[in-house]
Amino acid sequence: MIRKIILGTYCFLSIILFVFPTSAQQPMDEINGLLDRWHKTSGEVKYGPFLNVIASDGVILGTDHDERWDKAHVEKFSDQYFNPKNAWTYTYDKRHISFNADSTTAWFDETFKINTKSFRGVGVLSKLDNEWKLRQYSMSMSAPYADVKAAVGGKAGQKIHSNLLLVMVLFFFMAMLFVLSQRLKISYPILLVIGGLVISLIPGAPVISVDPDIVFMVFLPPLLFEAAWYTNWGNFLKWRRSIFIMGFGLVFFTSLAIAYFSVSIIPGFTLALGFLLGGIISPPDAVAASSVLKGVSIPKRGIAILEGESLVNDAASLTVFRFASIAILTGQFVMSTATTQFLMLSVMGVVVGLVIGHILYIFLRYVAKSSSISTPITLIAPYLMYIVAEHFEWSGVLAVVSGGLFLSFRAGDYLNYHTRIQTKEVWATVGFLLNGFVFILIGLELPVIINGLGEYSMEEAIDYALAICVIVIVLRLIAVYLSAFVPRILFKRVRIKEKSPGWKLPLVVGWAGMRGVVSLASALAIPLTLYDGTAFPHRNLILFITFVVILVTLVFQGLTLPLLIKLIKIEEVDEQASMEEQIDEIRVRLGKESIAYLDKHYAKEMLEHETIARVKEQIIRSVNASERAKEEDTRAQLSAVRGLYNKIMLELLALRRDGLYKIKESKAFDSDVIKEIEYSLDLEESRLSRK
Repeated sequence: MIRKIILGTYCFLSIILFVFPTSAQQPMDEINGLLDRWHKTSGEVKYGPFLNVIASDGVILGTDHDERWDKAHVEKFSDQYFNPKNAWTYTYDKRHISFNADSTTAWFDETFKINTKSFRGVGVLSKLDNEWKLRQYSMSMSAPYADVKAAVGGKAGQKIHSNLLLVMVLFFFMAMLFVLSQRLKISYPILLVIGGLVISLIPGAPVISVDPDIVFMVFLPPLLFEAAWYTNWGNFLKWRRSIFIMGFGLVFFTSLAIAYFSVSIIPGFTLALGFLLGGIISPPDAVAASSVLKGVSIPKRGIAILEGESLVNDAASLTVFRFASIAILTGQFVMSTATTQFLMLSVMGVVVGLVIGHILYIFLRYVAKSSSISTPITLIAPYLMYIVAEHFEWSGVLAVVSGGLFLSFRAGDYLNYHTRIQTKEVWATVGFLLNGFVFILIGLELPVIINGLGEYSMEEAIDYALAICVIVIVLRLIAVYLSAFVPRILFKRVRIKEKSPGWKLPLVVGWAGMRGVVSLASALAIPLTLYDGTAFPHRNLILFITFVVILVTLVFQGLTLPLLIKLIKIEEVDEQASMEEQIDEIRVRLGKESIAYLDKHYAKEMLEHETIARVKEQIIRSVNASERAKEEDTRAQLSAVRGLYNKIMLELLALRRDGLYKIKESKAFDSDVIKEIEYSLDLEESRLSRK
């Protein structure tokens, strides 16, 4: 009896174990059979056009090195290694299949051969009416890197050299356009954008395409760090309320308005895409504004708000961009989860920036004593902060901003005079090159974006872009006035503490909302495809709208802003000492401290040595001149005298340079001595030129 029970149980379990795997294997077998039949039938119809696609788009991957090829290299490789006119032999290699929860959708990743060439395919299938259907299929050809390199005759080196030459040519055009902007007295970002657009229209001009994956990595960290490094802490803290209202409030308000407005006018646009577009075009560009305002007199409060706002709104807009991108890529957005993630990535991004900032501060203060080390460290710092934060999926933007602010605040502890001069000049060069390259890229990329509009006509795209431009400009003007006057209406303390800005200053600040580098970098960083391999929806339209917003705000508002300032005749709003008065006051204080120090420590030496006594006499004359400058009647006269003094000293400096050049030509003195004297003349000229 027991034996029969055991035998029966064994047979029952054997049947169950046999049937279940068979039923579980059934969808796998159906999909494998479907794909095999799909590959084996009409191969030339499928893969012949595929080779034409890769010949035009240049998507061939080497198995050892991932590379994107241009059309010429793909055609050369295809002709040599793969001819679609030959017989088609399909050979299965391997395939990985995964299912959703109810087994109605399947994703697959497969490798196979046609003739002797290897391919990789990824796609999606759906089960409709109890039958599997192929919904999407993407394919790339793979080849050993040695074959690839041999087929194109060392293409890698050619690619590097051609790209390097193109970048150098663009830098040369940047320099020429910058010189032209100074001659025409036009802001250089405006001329660079127009120049890039003109260059792109030249017949035979190379098509410039930027990999979106490297845009944030290459451009944003140093630009954000530079903005944080040169932040005016006093003005930032003084006008922090207006700065944070504009930096955070206006960004979220603009993103929200653009999201709903774009959904209402653009067919097929979703709220997530609207927020993505809003996050891209909401932050104004400080470089463009400061370049336009250079040489134009506006109240200091306006400059402080524009510079501080640009630092804060970059972080806010890029955060909106990040969350909107995640919502689009995953198809999911939960407010509670998003809020938690926002707080997490924001706080931890700031923590990473401060931790790395403290580490670098200790190194710069106690280890690196040379400018040859300190300056490169400041160049590495933003990339280090950004990469570490992004590695842990925290905010790299906030890491760079917080770390840059900390290092800027403590810069006096570890930068000596030589390092300070060198660092300032190096960062000025790096900032100009990066900003200039992106501005010229705006013009160069526009024709590429226009050609990729796809289902949208040019007229439709322009209508959408101009409508959104109007909304962006109007929203900023409204928000600036609200941020200026609502706190004054609600809080008596604000009315007592701050003088009314009037109607002119908010108008100028509102009209100075020109878009630029951050908007372009964000737009170019939009992924090409979603996680399932489908094209990112409306990507080229978003890029086109962004480019038009940048062009309109930068060119139109940038050119009209100086005219607006002259027309309304804006004056200083806050009662404060001018820069000249503050300089004189500081000179008086420092001079009196120096005289007291000399009297205390070197009284005897000043009596014995005329040279030492002259030091005190020179300081006394400087103090007396600065004190006389406090009187309104003598300020203009003293200013004219100082201008004449600087002119004479610069003329004498030029005379000494000519004499030094003749001495150098005579070769009577050591070249190192000549360089040392030349360096001292450079420092003196720098001091005189800043006055």
